[in-house]
Amino acid sequence: MTGSYAPTPLDCPDWIRDWALFLDIDGTLLDLAPDPQAVHIPLRLSTQLAALAHRLGGALALVSGRPLTDIDQFFPGDFDAAGTHGAQWRLGGIESGAGATDDAALARIFATLREEAQRLPGVILERKPHAIAMHYRQAPEQEAQVLCLAGHAVEILGSAFRLQTGKLVIELLPTDVGKGIAIERFMRRPPYFGRTPIFIGDDQTDEDGFAAVNTLGGYSVRVGEGVPTQARFHLHSPAAVRDWLAVLVANL
Repeated sequence: MTGSYAPTPLDCPDWIRDWALFLDIDGTLLDLAPDPQAVHIPLRLSTQLAALAHRLGGALALVSGRPLTDIDQFFPGDFDAAGTHGAQWRLGGIESGAGATDDAALARIFATLREEAQRLPGVILERKPHAIAMHYRQAPEQEAQVLCLAGHAVEILGSAFRLQTGKLVIELLPTDVGKGIAIERFMRRPPYFGRTPIFIGDDQTDEDGFAAVNTLGGYSVRVGEGVPTQARFHLHSPAAVRDWLAVLVANL
């Protein structure tokens, strides 16, 4: 990591209006919770994001492992977004999904995993659009069993799917989706085209997003410390991210 803080308006006051801002949600905007549906949404955060989107000419997108339904539940306002790690994508209110995803195969695997997960107390199985997530935040001792189940499932699904690990979660995703691909897709279209991308994330699932932003000459920001990362800057916590965003709102 080559920097110790995220870029602020004081660092580059002439550039800030030309930024394209991409934000992860869990562990970045919001503090993590044992249950993904139990996260706390700080007061005024959605209002601040809407203000930033307006002042950046609409160039703000939420880029999350959560499906779009969750994103809209927590952050109403029809924000541009990439859901399920990019398997869902929305720009200007128009949604599109993954290409040739075999959702029938995912449904069959989900039924098998649900039966197996019942033998693993504390493991939460989540069916997402075009993907499956196995959360074991409430039962970290089940990690080996979860990895074994997920590995067997992806073998059955074949090369069209891959495994992705995160903070006490493992997911089955289409091979051809990722946060980096989603960010690159935004950057090819207005109002993002020609701007400098900023991506803030906290997890291994965000690393391909950091790589994409670095290649595009932008700012990659990892939340938290002590882990290898391609991000070039960092912020200490989701609270620090929210404080940083408040500074942006005040300075734009």
